[in-house]
Amino acid sequence: MLAVQSLLAQETERDPHAYYAYLREHDPVHYDEEAGAYLLTRHEDVGAAYRNPAFSTANYRWQLEPVMGRTILQMDGREHASVRGMMSPSFRGQGLRAWLPLIERTVGELLDDSLRTTVDSLVGRMAKGGEVDLVPRFSHLLPVYVIAEVLGLPRSDHELFYGWYQAQSQFLSNLSRDPRVERRGARALKELREYLAPLVARRRAEPGDDFVSKLARAEVDGRRLTDEEVMTHATHLLNAGSETTDRTVTNLLNHLLTVPERYAAVRDDRSLVPRAIGETLRLTPPSQMNGRVTTEDVEVRGVRIPAGSFVLLVIASANRDERRFANAARFDMYRDDLRHEQAFSGVGEHFAFGFGRHFCLGATVARSELEISLNALLDAFPDMRLAPGFVAEERGLKMRSPRALRVVL
Repeated sequence: MLAVQSLLAQETERDPHAYYAYLREHDPVHYDEEAGAYLLTRHEDVGAAYRNPAFSTANYRWQLEPVMGRTILQMDGREHASVRGMMSPSFRGQGLRAWLPLIERTVGELLDDSLRTTVDSLVGRMAKGGEVDLVPRFSHLLPVYVIAEVLGLPRSDHELFYGWYQAQSQFLSNLSRDPRVERRGARALKELREYLAPLVARRRAEPGDDFVSKLARAEVDGRRLTDEEVMTHATHLLNAGSETTDRTVTNLLNHLLTVPERYAAVRDDRSLVPRAIGETLRLTPPSQMNGRVTTEDVEVRGVRIPAGSFVLLVIASANRDERRFANAARFDMYRDDLRHEQAFSGVGEHFAFGFGRHFCLGATVARSELEISLNALLDAFPDMRLAPGFVAEERGLKMRSPRALRVVL
């Protein structure tokens, strides 16, 4: 059955890892006719493809551009280096440190429920002993609130941003090219641009310390970003900075709470926090695969991939490759074949944040956000556990995590 199963089959979404394990062993460079893509599933091959410029990001023209505009992810060569140079300072060193109080404050506000505004989903209070679903009450909202504040956007409009982000996220996961999802994504981009255009103009005239103002003032090699480019990168940050954290927070808590001894171990020994996050990123990366388009004929393991082919680098499979990691399908905070201190760098131990020149700029921000979030939850709810009878069910093919996580706080 697995030999003829499609990537887009319902069976694959229910249990993609069985399918990927079969491909790694029997067909590591597999052409999926329904998806119209070559699937690379071994760790070594995914790493090699990330390093090889023949695997280009041309696919982002139809996968990203309709809902984000032309972002840094579509760029290569000098243009990529120039724009990355403008953006990078806000994501490391002093720029990163400016994020930390914001993240910590936002987490704290979510925990004590003082962020209750007009959002209908924020009902009740997250009180110790209460039962809540952490996905809508914490995972979904935390990164959207953080990114919106970093962009200098009013809290009264957070619900708008969450709606746009959801429409964009669904578009990015739309491997079957459902036209209804495509239309919603395009509409979200139009509405978001109409919202951002006057904001960018105001920030150019009266800049502040927010990210939009930083982009508007940034200059590399004598060039500044246009208004369109500022809006595009702000749109990209809203989506990329929200969904990856959203999914990772949920996956992380699911791993720790499914085996209560794990949660207790991390609670009692906070040096395990980075290990728990790194192992979560390896075993259950928020983005399960990245697309590429070949600019020339490429041969991988004796299989010729013609120029112009769509290729999926299956991160979720590479990160569970038994040739790279011992007991690869097991969550193990103590494993010694993963350098946990490198979990948020582009060295290619796992590929949750990409690799090489297209390694995610926001990885260090995500690390701070995840560490602060987990520590805050451990402090506030030291005895948190899954609700009686609850079993988390993972869903999604491109972006994957449990849809619900009911807990007793």
